[in-house]
Amino acid sequence: MLAATALVLSAALLVNGLPNTVPIRLHKGFWQGNFTVGSNQTFSLTVDTGSFAILIKEGLYKPSATSKPTNLSEFIQFAGANEDGTGPAEETIFYVSDDISFGGVTVHNFLVGNITQGDDLPGDGVAGFSPPASDNGDFSNGQGIVETFCAEGQLSTCEFGIVLQKDGKGSVIFGPLDKSKIKGNVTVLPAMKNDSWQILNSTEADSPVLVVDGKPFSHIMPTFDSGGSNIVGPLGQVRDLLTSVGYNITQQTNDGITVAFGTYDCARKPARVGFSFPPSNEVHYIDLETNVLNRTADGRVCTANILGTSTVDAPLWTIGQTWFQGRYVQHDLDNNTLSFAELA
Repeated sequence: MLAATALVLSAALLVNGLPNTVPIRLHKGFWQGNFTVGSNQTFSLTVDTGSFAILIKEGLYKPSATSKPTNLSEFIQFAGANEDGTGPAEETIFYVSDDISFGGVTVHNFLVGNITQGDDLPGDGVAGFSPPASDNGDFSNGQGIVETFCAEGQLSTCEFGIVLQKDGKGSVIFGPLDKSKIKGNVTVLPAMKNDSWQILNSTEADSPVLVVDGKPFSHIMPTFDSGGSNIVGPLGQVRDLLTSVGYNITQQTNDGITVAFGTYDCARKPARVGFSFPPSNEVHYIDLETNVLNRTADGRVCTANILGTSTVDAPLWTIGQTWFQGRYVQHDLDNNTLSFAELA
């Protein structure tokens, strides 16, 4: 989780109804795009593959002629909702039914989360791009934005790519993977059908491996989340990782949730953190330029982009947007796969 760019595209670039490419940009650690809600309210929302809902920050959403109330409400906790990825956020949400437009295409009667009380969020809120939710009967199939585009025939194949360059510019590319934008091999991974882009593996031996400075650290079960700025893991494992590379550990507890992150002298070379995906031994590292999320005002102390939290247990980890940068990450709802390749 968690500046907008004009969405001006020619009709020649339509994939059925949607533009092939919609620009997004990096703003304070989060990748955001323009979404229009209701009667011409435009919001800059974080493109978040870690959630499925459209959520508008407290005080911004204004009901209009297209709005309809519902009896649905929800309480959500986010981890890493600030620029350096260390701050949590809690939101109380009441849902309305309204029109949503993205890339010039509108869907009607879409559930929009109006945050009525909560902590600050990046930009104007969150736009979820996860697979459809399965754990709440009140939220029917068809309320994820990509799933809705597919159901309404806006996409010929139900898939999209998140393409993040290293210069702060990015795109959501609808339809099949555009091989003209990539180089090298394409890694294809089985993913969950519902809820999140979590990778599925039959045994520990064939599960992804977290690698630190060229050495395997642990087998993990990762979820890919473009809306998170950090790599997030279990508190104990992250503490061990930070200690192993000589980082200083800062630990904080709020409302019963404990998080830990590492700081180090900016003059030193940061540890390299990456992932391998068996049977391949190739390690796909976070680009070193994106490895530092925060510096003190004097530029001397850096914060690493690895966050430990007491809210998850091993082997669950989350791979956030810093790893996405420099890559084309394809999300296929038809075949329940996630694939990626380096950008050309």
